Amino acid sequence: MEQKSKILFTLAIIFVGLGLLLIFQSRYLGKLRIIACDVGQGDGILIITPKGKQAVIDGGPGSKIIDCLSSKMPFWDRTVEMMVLTHPQKDHMEGLLTILARYKVKTVIFSGVKNNSALYQAWLGALNGENAKVYNPRAGDRLVLDRVAIDVLWPSFAKASEWQANLPSDLNETSIVLRVIRDKFCVYLTGDIPKETLETLIDKPCQVLKLSHHGSKTGTNQAIIDLAKPAVAIIQVGKNSFGHPHKEVLDLLQSKGVKILRNDTNGIIEIESDGKSFKAKSEK
Repeated sequence: MEQKSKILFTLAIIFVGLGLLLIFQSRYLGKLRIIACDVGQGDGILIITPKGKQAVIDGGPGSKIIDCLSSKMPFWDRTVEMMVLTHPQKDHMEGLLTILARYKVKTVIFSGVKNNSALYQAWLGALNGENAKVYNPRAGDRLVLDRVAIDVLWPSFAKASEWQANLPSDLNETSIVLRVIRDKFCVYLTGDIPKETLETLIDKPCQVLKLSHHGSKTGTNQAIIDLAKPAVAIIQVGKNSFGHPHKEVLDLLQSKGVKILRNDTNGIIEIESDGKSFKAKSEK
């Protein structure tokens, strides 16, 4: 009888725990969440759709992206519907290998641009092992995940082989640039694209702009801010020796009245929208 009571008590605790977790998760149903994970000096973004599907845009260096996914996704959910590598550099790519090892990834989107690093070879090996659908995007494509539209603004080449044949010396120039849209709300996700290219891609205001290249002055200028008209600027940055984010960029944002949220001082940053309005919050 005592053993039966212990079993019933344990089951009750489990059911209560699951109930509380479901209540916690249900508060986000119907809302789009853009989560700028604190991955250090790099980019790593988790998108959660109104029905709970996930897309990951870059993975930062190391494996800190896993902590972010673990804290923001239900513990029973081991599937990531979409993964995007904006360009093959360590501060955007390394953490994606950890995700491929721990989660089932259905679709992987990257430009196909190559480099000769051991990390890139590990990336190709991980893709082969995952058996995910692989897609090389181009400007004008629209990806759809649970009625959330993800527009591809860059690169403009038709095939990965065409880009590889004329590969620029700076891989930042190959960054995939995206605009995520839900009804009247949108976010620009810019990778490390140079400002000279980015200012030609922005054709409508969006409430949120993820600054290019960790807030470097090579990624943002007044033309970009005037075109995008963001209310919030997200800077994915950690401790670094490059001076990111640059003072000129911070001064520009402040002069335009743009709210600045940055991972190195604010921790994880989360944008939540019902398609009409939005709110921004952070850990710190």
